[in-house]
Amino acid sequence: MTEDNSSPGLHASGLANMHEQLAARLRDLATRLGPGGRMPPELELSTEYSVSRTTVRRAVATLVAEGLLIRRQGSGTFVTEGRVSHPLDSLRPVVSMFAGAGRYPEGRIQRFEWTEHGPALAALKSASGLAIRRVYLIDDVPQGLVDITLPREIGARITREQIEEKPIYQILERDLGLTLGHGDMTFASISASPDAAEVLNVPVGDPLLSLSRLTYDDDGRIIEHASYSLIAGLFELQLTVQASGLEGIDYSFSRPGPKIVMRSTSGGAAPA
Repeated sequence: MTEDNSSPGLHASGLANMHEQLAARLRDLATRLGPGGRMPPELELSTEYSVSRTTVRRAVATLVAEGLLIRRQGSGTFVTEGRVSHPLDSLRPVVSMFAGAGRYPEGRIQRFEWTEHGPALAALKSASGLAIRRVYLIDDVPQGLVDITLPREIGARITREQIEEKPIYQILERDLGLTLGHGDMTFASISASPDAAEVLNVPVGDPLLSLSRLTYDDDGRIIEHASYSLIAGLFELQLTVQASGLEGIDYSFSRPGPKIVMRSTSGGAAPA
């Protein structure tokens, strides 16, 4: 294959690495295919661009990490439909972020059983609890999963039929009469474990967005622990923060020290 301007071939002497050049070509291809479009198979791309399959894998992995492509185990690689945004300004059911994007997922229950093991129970400060796994699907395609653990005294009041039908916050508030107070959330980027990869139909090691949540009632009692694993290319978190009247940061990169001092307009300084 010749490598002129009309050819899809890549230039090994170029400034960018081969996989970076290929990633740029595949971005253009994904744009032409549009949301939901299926990318050509790995072997076809390798032949078309005269590169190794390893180079193809690296280029595709770059676009998966960017959220442009998603790999479906056994089905192929597809252009994503665009990220679903999850605002973090208040406690809300995760289904609300789907609805805000005009998408309405099915919730499939894979687990509903009592447990006496796992880090969630330590967070709940409970010896045992009700463990629930829900998988979110759109058009039968997995989008993410959540592992919910409830303290025994709350889980004993919930049936599988309720969980199959309603979001957990809806059950806690409307069915059980609890008042949600606040939540503690932790976010991380993780690699898909074999368990999560099988459920979400993605390769082991693919990037996932992890959201861990502890929910408290209005009396400060922990009433729920939830751990979400969301396909990274499909979701984003949105947060608006205020400057809180801070006029600047007193710090020197030439003389780095253990503290960053935030100077407030009201006077004084607070270590950050």
